[in-house]
Amino acid sequence: MTSVPRTLYQYLRYTRSSRMPLSTHWEKNATPKLLRSFNDVILKDAILVSHVSKMSESAARHRNHRVVMVMVLLIIIFTTSVKGKDPAMNLKVSRRNDPTAESGVLVVDCSVNSWLTKMSTVTSLTVLGSKPYRNQRKFDELAVVDIWSPAPKLTNYLKNEDVVIRGKTAQENFGNAYLVLSWNSQSPFYRHYRYFKCVANGLDPHKQAASISKTVNVGMFQTDCSQKMDSIDSQLREMAEALPVQVENLHSKVEALESKLETFHLIQMFHFKMRKVDTDRFDVSPILKDRFYLASKDEVAFNIEAANQECKSSGGYLVELDDLEEYRNLLWYFLERVPRADTFWTGGNDIDIEGEFIYYNSRKPVPNVDSWWMRGQPDNAGDSEDCLEIRKSYDGLINDWICGRTGKFVCEIELETRRI
Repeated sequence: MTSVPRTLYQYLRYTRSSRMPLSTHWEKNATPKLLRSFNDVILKDAILVSHVSKMSESAARHRNHRVVMVMVLLIIIFTTSVKGKDPAMNLKVSRRNDPTAESGVLVVDCSVNSWLTKMSTVTSLTVLGSKPYRNQRKFDELAVVDIWSPAPKLTNYLKNEDVVIRGKTAQENFGNAYLVLSWNSQSPFYRHYRYFKCVANGLDPHKQAASISKTVNVGMFQTDCSQKMDSIDSQLREMAEALPVQVENLHSKVEALESKLETFHLIQMFHFKMRKVDTDRFDVSPILKDRFYLASKDEVAFNIEAANQECKSSGGYLVELDDLEEYRNLLWYFLERVPRADTFWTGGNDIDIEGEFIYYNSRKPVPNVDSWWMRGQPDNAGDSEDCLEIRKSYDGLINDWICGRTGKFVCEIELETRRI
């Protein structure tokens, strides 16, 4: 079995002898050590770039295809090595039973190579942790090292007796920046975090602010407690998502119940009010919203004062139409069904001041609703029309008419609504 090449020289010889595509060799055999070797050769040593340029010129003069192949290979290696995640940042999390781990129960090691990153100066490094039972991944700051402090600092209740911290920044493309946290006690505090994140802030070669970050998932540190917290968190999320629907359903049920209670209350009030009504003298309407109406069975010469007094004896007053809705309810659901009648007297009149119609009982002005008047009305024909009637033979429209003419009068009885 052929051994995997470990150096640039071995790799070139290996690809030449195997006669396989360069990309195939690269995908199967490129190792992290080889990647670092190529990165160091290409990015840290400017002399290699000069040599590649010279090899290209020599190949053009001498048509040396082997040199051209080497140059193409170097370009492919460089493109592949820098593609994808930023190779300049490394975040490693290990624990004691890991053979490659440093001493400590848990070690979080964040490092940044300022030569390979887009930042010429690393001004600060921060390590953060996220707890597994949070609804959204929210990171707590655990430690930071920056150019403004002489030494790295622990944050978020971490104690120096539990955690050893070391780190430094990097300035002007010189060296690496790193921040290492090493838990040296059996305190379960570190087990609270499933995700760790490293954030590097600094300046790019143009002295503009730049930042890179890397996150790792350390679910292997999850404990039974955090598993239970995950389960609880999941259940809480499901409950939170279902809660608005449940609340809306509850509101609908409450509204339906309130409507039923209100209807029941109105029916009770209706039966109570009906004790005063002489059904031999009045036709009775159904409950319309929060009131009902009476229409006298006998047609008599209308006397507005006497009619209003009879309405009061029944617990109401001569009808007062407050708006178009009440007018239509009265007409469609009651007056149209009253037999042997054409004229229905209301409490509206302009007896006191001609042209200013008011209601007899409340003294409130009659609303000026064009759609309920007969055409050309009110007109005070003959200077004697002072009372308002509803005339069924004219589509139930309102007209001013002589107060003494015969007709049926209409009473209105309000029902007290229930306050919930």
